[in-house]
Amino acid sequence: MEIDNISNDETKNWKGIDKSLLPRSFGKPLFPSLIPSLEHTLLFKIPIGINNIPEAYPKEYCDTWDDNHVKMPCSRHNLFLVHHNIKSSKKNRWDVITYSLLKPILSSEELEKAIISYNPKYKDKWRFYLLHSFFDECLNEEETEEFFNNLLPKIINLALQLPTLVTKPIPLLKQTHNHSISLSQMQIACLLANAFLCTFPHRNVSNSKSEYSEYPYINFNGFFQLMVNSSSNHYLYEKLKCIICYFKKVTSANSVLNGVVTYSRRRLPSGDLPYWLQSTKKLTNLYITSDGTIEDNGDGMLQVDFANKFIGGGVLGHGSVQEEIRFLICPELLVSQLFSEKMLHTEAIIITGVERFSDYSGYANSFEWKGVHTDVTPVDDNNRRYTTIVAIDALYYNDPKNQFKTKNLRRELHKSFAGFSWGQDSECSDVAIATGNWGCGAFRGDCHLKSLLQLMSAAQANRDVAYFTFGDTKLMDSIHSMHTFLKSKNITVGEVSRILIKYYACLETLPYVGVHDYIYDAITNKDWQVFENKGYQSGIFPQYSQNQFLRNNYKAVESNTTRVLQASKTSSTENDQTLEQSHPCSSSTSAESSKPYSSSNLLKSTEESQASSSSNIVKFTSDETKCCLNTTFIESPSEESQLSSSLRIIESTPEKLEDETELVHVDNIAIDATDHINKQDTQDVRFLPVNQFRLNNDKERTMCINQQKNSWLQLNDSKKDFQSAIEKSSVTGQLSILKRDREENDKGKRVVKRKISDYFSPKR
Repeated sequence: MEIDNISNDETKNWKGIDKSLLPRSFGKPLFPSLIPSLEHTLLFKIPIGINNIPEAYPKEYCDTWDDNHVKMPCSRHNLFLVHHNIKSSKKNRWDVITYSLLKPILSSEELEKAIISYNPKYKDKWRFYLLHSFFDECLNEEETEEFFNNLLPKIINLALQLPTLVTKPIPLLKQTHNHSISLSQMQIACLLANAFLCTFPHRNVSNSKSEYSEYPYINFNGFFQLMVNSSSNHYLYEKLKCIICYFKKVTSANSVLNGVVTYSRRRLPSGDLPYWLQSTKKLTNLYITSDGTIEDNGDGMLQVDFANKFIGGGVLGHGSVQEEIRFLICPELLVSQLFSEKMLHTEAIIITGVERFSDYSGYANSFEWKGVHTDVTPVDDNNRRYTTIVAIDALYYNDPKNQFKTKNLRRELHKSFAGFSWGQDSECSDVAIATGNWGCGAFRGDCHLKSLLQLMSAAQANRDVAYFTFGDTKLMDSIHSMHTFLKSKNITVGEVSRILIKYYACLETLPYVGVHDYIYDAITNKDWQVFENKGYQSGIFPQYSQNQFLRNNYKAVESNTTRVLQASKTSSTENDQTLEQSHPCSSSTSAESSKPYSSSNLLKSTEESQASSSSNIVKFTSDETKCCLNTTFIESPSEESQLSSSLRIIESTPEKLEDETELVHVDNIAIDATDHINKQDTQDVRFLPVNQFRLNNDKERTMCINQQKNSWLQLNDSKKDFQSAIEKSSVTGQLSILKRDREENDKGKRVVKRKISDYFSPKR
């Protein structure tokens, strides 16, 4: 049931279908099933039994050291050279790890020394700035003693249980291979303890020649080396608090780690990829809100991780945006970095059953740990939580315009579909998708485009969508309006695909027309049907004119035989009136448009002696005209800042496209000398049609033209002064505001050090 709730309750910041009507996974068997197979590796005994802690399987440690499995710290093959006075010998690294970590460690300096003892290659390269400053500046002496006397020994004990807790070789989730790995929560905690202590071999560098160059970081050495040199970097302390919170909870005496987490890699072969141009799927239901988050309000749904192709992104670096935050509050996700090769274009990584351990506030530099989180998400019969996270990586664009290229549209559709179609043959095939501004922000994606692509992929996968705009109410309204419009017109995924391809084809001539405006216009005037009838040929697209998007200042009328574009001003003796907007391809007619075709009707210009009552009328006539092409209007001001009444437009011979649709084309523009404009000054100037700006009166129109006349380089000033119709994404602005607020709040404030118990005391 579609509900426009704003009309009933303006305090609710959501639109679309009621969220309670979205299908969830609760009570259904989660996918994949916990059955060992060639495509699913289980590292524990089954069946587990309710409330039982999964037992490692097999009982004895099985040592494997090859290119298809994780190279474990406790392997007998994990050797390094020990140099003596005369000769050198090989020594088992695990023995050194055990010896070094079992010695008393009472400071961050001693911890660094212990870690370097089994990583001697980096003795003169590693310096754990973040770790040292965390205990020196963030915690007081009492808190530091609590960590090194109580928590760190528990982390070390957990790490050294590796040969008994993880006895089976862990396969690498390699590119192009579909495979799943299921681990118990205790096994995951053991692996993360080893990552914290930097014990995994061959995982300390990521240059192109290293063995694991195509895998994310897993050891914490890079994270520990970060520097906090200003208040804007204090969020790094907050990230470390999340990690410590996790270890504090899993090592507590009353902790029950009986859960299971499944890590899956999915690749869609070319034969399973949709042919988007021919898709007949209709858009599914949408719930959209400016409140809440995916992790808080997307319970029981497929929750999208706005991932990096190296899963986890900058979680062990400077990153603290959507993916990194999710990995920090659910650290069990970090284990995916141990065995997941970077994703290809038609691959997704899906993680099922993770627990949340921390609460937080803020975003990016304002990120802050807010205490222990108690996860009450239900579990299935195998103790997996009904939390499924779908990691899909969007492309980054140096030039945001490139995201509209056909190959990039196709790539993003394939990528999102790879994640959204997960478990299509299971009982969870209809579970809704919880997502948001995927690939926007730092990746420079267009929110309107990315939301539309996700709606298309969800429709192809037959899933409803819950969309979170993260406080952006304007974006919520815009996406909901577009979704409602497309559904009301019964537009298919294939039809939207064709419109998007046409949109990129005309971006050069219409750089300031938003994708939503273009879609509204194309569907209203059925221009996409012309493209459908012609079929898709790479590189051949019908073109659109700027006239199809005239706003505010022109009234455009078209019939089958005549098109009139009329720009008028109100007389000083008349009441102020606003010309109604009309699309040049609309079916409305007028007395002017009913005149018969003749060569004399190709151009008509009228001039008035008084600028206050002047009007310019330009007529274009063509048999069976479908659309305009490259028609440009330029109005030139006099020195007295009045609109000139002597604009002359010379029209060229109409051209034809492949479908033989006749087009009116204006090639040449002559400016009369009475306009007081130096032709040399305007020869190389690329004017922007003034209708692209929101202008309230003639004075503002004149000022706009003056600014553009002086230099094309002043375009940005013109856009700023007159509010370009296409606004910049609000994401960057929000981030900068958050950063500024944090810096302002930090000024003049003395840092109050809290006890470590304050950090880890659970909420009541």
